[in-house]
Amino acid sequence: MNSNNGKFIVFEGLDGSGKTTQLAAIHKYITKEKGLKCREEREPSESLPGALARSAIKKQVKFAPQTMALLFAADRYEHIIHDIKPYLNEGIHVICDRYVFSNLAYQGLELDFETVYECNKAAMKLLMPDITIFIDTEPEETMARIGKSRVGNELFDKEGVAVRENFYKAFDFLKEKSLLKNLLIVKGNQSEEAITREIIKYIEELL
Repeated sequence: MNSNNGKFIVFEGLDGSGKTTQLAAIHKYITKEKGLKCREEREPSESLPGALARSAIKKQVKFAPQTMALLFAADRYEHIIHDIKPYLNEGIHVICDRYVFSNLAYQGLELDFETVYECNKAAMKLLMPDITIFIDTEPEETMARIGKSRVGNELFDKEGVAVRENFYKAFDFLKEKSLLKNLLIVKGNQSEEAITREIIKYIEELL
């Protein structure tokens, strides 16, 4: 990556883990305290494949597991080409709520990792994160938070323990393929402020 390019920072975790809150806090830190340009993104994105993927997550439509994997991969490719890469090339940092790790963790419940990996191979060849931050919050806590804030269940909401295990397996899987660097795992049972401080300390030298 050209030294003048922005950094690509990804936040991962279970729904309700606090990753979205931390993404907003780090966006504020980068733009307000560091005075740098930063863009917030999330996946699924606003592309057409992304819209279909969100509909499936909300259980409004149903696809076969491999179709879901291909939908997420297509959305990611579109997202990289039309949004993420152009911002990075302009020197704008991009922080993203979810990336390929989520696909391995969630879709890995129904498909083997190699299948999900093959679906996403083209996108991963284009771009992998400079920094990955995993907010590791206990599934019981995430479910309690979801119950207070969400109307209706989404796909895989009740699979928190297995998904959490799959995140760790996904990190190891991509490390073995030399596709993962600069991984920070933060315990989500701390205060929001403590988590933010830990993330800032980690990314400070890398920005």
